[in-house]
Amino acid sequence: MASIFETLNFSGIGLGEVQNVDEMSVIPLVSATDRGDVASPLSLKFESTTSYGSMQFANEDPNKPVIVPLNMMIRGKSAQDHAMAGSGVILGKQVKVFDNACCIEETQGGYLSSQGNEEDILPIELRRSLLNYGKRTERHYGKLWDNIKTWLQGLKDISGRNSAHLRYFYDNADVRSALEDFAAEFEPIQGQIGAIILFNGVPVGLEIMPTTEYWDTYWKHLIRGCYGAELLRLKMLGKISPSTLILPDIPEKAEPAEIKKILEDFTDHLRKDVLPIISQIQIAGEHSISKDGNLETRMITTQAGGGGDVISQGDQPIYVSIVL
Repeated sequence: MASIFETLNFSGIGLGEVQNVDEMSVIPLVSATDRGDVASPLSLKFESTTSYGSMQFANEDPNKPVIVPLNMMIRGKSAQDHAMAGSGVILGKQVKVFDNACCIEETQGGYLSSQGNEEDILPIELRRSLLNYGKRTERHYGKLWDNIKTWLQGLKDISGRNSAHLRYFYDNADVRSALEDFAAEFEPIQGQIGAIILFNGVPVGLEIMPTTEYWDTYWKHLIRGCYGAELLRLKMLGKISPSTLILPDIPEKAEPAEIKKILEDFTDHLRKDVLPIISQIQIAGEHSISKDGNLETRMITTQAGGGGDVISQGDQPIYVSIVL
């Protein structure tokens, strides 16, 4: 079995200075050039749910393919919210229906339209529950409901309604405020195309986009709806263990050069201690999901129970979204 670094071909990617807020740390991944020849992410348009469990997207670019991020959520008003069971590729000027999507409100009716929606990405543990190939490809709109109930269990004032409505979490005023704070704290840096995300020093996610524009577009969804939501849930449940990674103290009156040196030294520490952990992750399984033009989508799983999607253009992985 190949290591995750060997499989994903990390050549040409460097590390930015670590960003740290409370229990979450982010190691930016930067590149001097884009990794993929794809349409702007702004070319992707959600059109509607054509039936329960079916999500329709359009690519407005006439020539280049566009990528639908892994486990993208669409939440509307007075309609059944949906999430993708995987990622997707849509060729130029193509309209495509993904009919293995998940309804994420157990008792809400109504179809989503193209207007008045919010976008996000499923939190880590719900993403993990879709790493079973049979469940991912199953065409049953309620296949995530039991997992959503479990995910919400124990959350005061949210889980007491005992139904699989993910909206109960995201619409809670305190939760919404906390997630917006996360999104504001972790801003993309120049040349950023990806990140390694850690909770208390433990790597929990690896994200790489094909271009800096993709990263700028979708990072807020990842840090807010996916990683921020998962960390906040764990904190609400008291399940965050003592930190194994502590950002060094930065003196209150430190000069910019001194702060820069502290962060550079800390990033060197991460490079030495964290990257070897990730490099040891072994790929346990792989399924080819689709081939669209010169793009191939594969779902991978790891020995540790993680996994996600890799989209390659030729021999070059250009999109990686993996729960570690």
